[in-house]
Amino acid sequence: MSSRFRLLPVLLACTLVACGLAVLAQSQAHARPQAQAQPRTGSPEARAAVSGGLIVGLASGAAGYGGRSTEPQLKSLMTTNAQWFRDQFWWNKIEPRPGHFNFSYYDHYMLAIARLHLHVVPELVGSPRWAAPSPTALPTHPSSFGEFVAAILHRYGKGGTFWARHPTLRGSAVTAVELWNEPYFASGNGGHYDPAVYADMVRSAGIRGHRVDPSAELLLEAEMESTLTHGYWVWWVDALYKAVPSLNRYFNGVSMHDFGSEVTQLSPIRYGEPYPNFGRIRRIVNLRQQFVRHGAARKPFWIMESGWSTCTQHVIDCTTPAKQARNLGILFNDVRGHWQSWVQAVFVYRYEDGFPSDSVQGGYGLVYANGKPKPALQVFKLQAGDTGR
Repeated sequence: MSSRFRLLPVLLACTLVACGLAVLAQSQAHARPQAQAQPRTGSPEARAAVSGGLIVGLASGAAGYGGRSTEPQLKSLMTTNAQWFRDQFWWNKIEPRPGHFNFSYYDHYMLAIARLHLHVVPELVGSPRWAAPSPTALPTHPSSFGEFVAAILHRYGKGGTFWARHPTLRGSAVTAVELWNEPYFASGNGGHYDPAVYADMVRSAGIRGHRVDPSAELLLEAEMESTLTHGYWVWWVDALYKAVPSLNRYFNGVSMHDFGSEVTQLSPIRYGEPYPNFGRIRRIVNLRQQFVRHGAARKPFWIMESGWSTCTQHVIDCTTPAKQARNLGILFNDVRGHWQSWVQAVFVYRYEDGFPSDSVQGGYGLVYANGKPKPALQVFKLQAGDTGR
């Protein structure tokens, strides 16, 4: 453990359950002083980007249940104190043919959300067969994605047609959407890396989506990814702005999936060279610096996925339940401290372990597959119950 770790006296005293809670107490005690120690007033970095209180939610997957099982699943998620959820809305399910929309599946989900007075951030994914070579590939014509974003907001955004049928439930209207899932990885674009195509998608989404709902928060996906171009490493964010210099007009916030086993440190970065901080959650600071350089200091960050797996198959990627709780506490310590002016939301991945639970992907849950809570659940419950939203 590094001597630079501010919370070392707290963490050495942690028991399995108290570990994350002690970090939270430290977070609440020191959040304001840390914020005051940040960039001078008037600098772009110091201008508040967030509005209202911190949003704390779950990347839940409840939309995938369907039928009568949807509402019971949502009620089980509510036991965490979460009122915000992030769920995938599949384009290929909603628009199987160009211009022909079938919202029946998600109408059922949204009605369940609204009846429980919850909120959802749709993650818009899954190209239809007519729009791209595969469901994971970005669409051949970015304008088609913009039309899809507009259709979602026309249906479920503020003033959406769905709420005209359910006027007493308008409080659960969609206010933010996540534009795709990790397009900066090859797996997020059918095996290809193409920031220019994604930048065009964001532009199309901004033009068409904001025409329907000017207040909608459109969340651009970003990471400290880069590609070697003519012997020079070009960051994802720089490549987006090179493709669309006016990009700031079209999106409202930045979505980051902030995973990492190292939770306290960063190494220096050098432009034009490979990025050294993958696997460190504080790389979000480096990522924000990229947007500040492009005049987007007022764009809030939404951490739409973060978590630690209690798996046992791969030692490097796995952690213990106690460290999972501790790491979650440290993340919120940063978010409520020196990141508080620019991080709008934290969504934890995820509520329950998957299968097999000893695998990396299967072990991220706040509870085990049998429903038994992990220590991190109590850390999350305290945070979700103290959001101001």
